[in-house]
Amino acid sequence: MLRALTVAALAFSAGLTSAASPAFAAGDAAAGEAVYQSACARCHRSVERIVPLFAGQDASATAAYLDRFLADHKAPDASSRADLIAYLLKVSGL
Repeated sequence: MLRALTVAALAFSAGLTSAASPAFAAGDAAAGEAVYQSACARCHRSVERIVPLFAGQDASATAAYLDRFLADHKAPDASSRADLIAYLLKVSGL
């Protein structure tokens, strides 16, 4: 029984990750840079101040984290958020 629950949990979490990843891949990094400059830079200044916070992490996990975080942090629009995430992942090398 425990093994079946573990397998089901892994399959469910894998499905969430693979379902979420295409949304982040659909983001436009160039548009995300413009979003950063217009909405983020006035408080956070240079993107280099933010990127070290998640550089070297798993790209899919970072994208999912950023999506959740940015939804509550001045980026409620899903399209702009996807662009911003694409830009941040690109700048961080993920």
